[in-house]
Amino acid sequence: MHKIKLQGEIDSWGYARYLLEYDLRQVPEGEPVVLEIDSLGGDVMEAISISNMLMERGNVTAHIVGFVASAATWLCYGCDKVIINDDCAYLIHKCSSYIDAWGMMNADELDALIEKLKSEKKSNEAIDLIIAQKYAKHSKGKLDVKAALKLMKEERWMLPEEALSLGLVDEVSEEHVLAKSNYAARLHVMNSMAGMPKLPEKFMEKDGRPERFKLHDPDGDDTTVETVDEKKSFVQRVKEALTELFGGSVAMLARTADSGTTVLPMVEFASTEEDPSVVNQKIEVIMNKKYQTVNQFLAVEGIEEQDGKLMVPADDMQKIDDRLQAADGLQQNVDTLTTERDQARQSLADMEAKIDALSPEIAGKANLAEKLDAIKDLLAKVTNVTTEVHAQNEGNGHQEEEFVSDPINSVVQAYRR
Repeated sequence: MHKIKLQGEIDSWGYARYLLEYDLRQVPEGEPVVLEIDSLGGDVMEAISISNMLMERGNVTAHIVGFVASAATWLCYGCDKVIINDDCAYLIHKCSSYIDAWGMMNADELDALIEKLKSEKKSNEAIDLIIAQKYAKHSKGKLDVKAALKLMKEERWMLPEEALSLGLVDEVSEEHVLAKSNYAARLHVMNSMAGMPKLPEKFMEKDGRPERFKLHDPDGDDTTVETVDEKKSFVQRVKEALTELFGGSVAMLARTADSGTTVLPMVEFASTEEDPSVVNQKIEVIMNKKYQTVNQFLAVEGIEEQDGKLMVPADDMQKIDDRLQAADGLQQNVDTLTTERDQARQSLADMEAKIDALSPEIAGKANLAEKLDAIKDLLAKVTNVTTEVHAQNEGNGHQEEEFVSDPINSVVQAYRR
């Protein structure tokens, strides 16, 4: 069985991924590989790439031999099985982004920064959902997406037994690769640098800060090394302290005597800072996606819900208020137009009633267009009669009434009044 060790940061430059890919190619195809992982995480996109690479390779077992956190927990799921030593710890959390905002800003620049931060927040929420779905899938029903997101928000160290009960790992092993005191010393430095939660008490020395680092000797003899030696130069003491803390050279790859084992250097890692007093609080927060119209308007995946109450940011509430005010203005315009329309309809009805009063023949028409045609016919008849009467009066030399009795004379007289 071939062993490859992944130790240290999963860097964003792809160094860890390329080196691991190289070491996997040295193992004959089909032969089993054990990937010993001792990493506090790093770049989540690189971890996803490593996970996919391990899945494509196949026949790989992830063996957690140190304190693993963040992206290092994700890449394990590209392996066929995840084993954790009983003296290790496991931490998952939400992803974080590096934000660089400094200097004087005017109102426009602040608006631009706010929009940029909003966009970054949405990206982080999408990545968190992808990560939570992966944890839920590996747990095989022990953990759903909602519970995974809650656990990620807590951002606390879990003992192997809890990680196993939640389905995050598949097996707890008693195979000890490094001494606990070595981990405690390293994690004191790591946690203070990254603002990560305090280690579980079972991994700590009595005073909380070990004075010696106990290192594991691959040949079988454990040695204890003083952390301070006044006889050595300052540079030499710093170099040895870094070597003991990070398990090898901080500048280049450290390989063990066993050609089948590779150690990736521990350089640095990234994590979010959080108030230690609230790390272990268990708050029920879910992503409510029920209100699809509101979610679409705010351009968010969902709204956080805690204890049955929706948690809407102030800027989103302002957007909703602005939209409601605009809708109220539109409704007022609609009401005004509706009133004007009703008035116009009533005026038209009154006019049609007056037209119907002109003649039963006009009133009997089906619609206004036919009534207008009837009026035109009526006026045409009146014009013909008037012309004939004038002609007769002029021929007889009589000054008579302009209109004479005819079948529609009564209608015309009414019309003239």
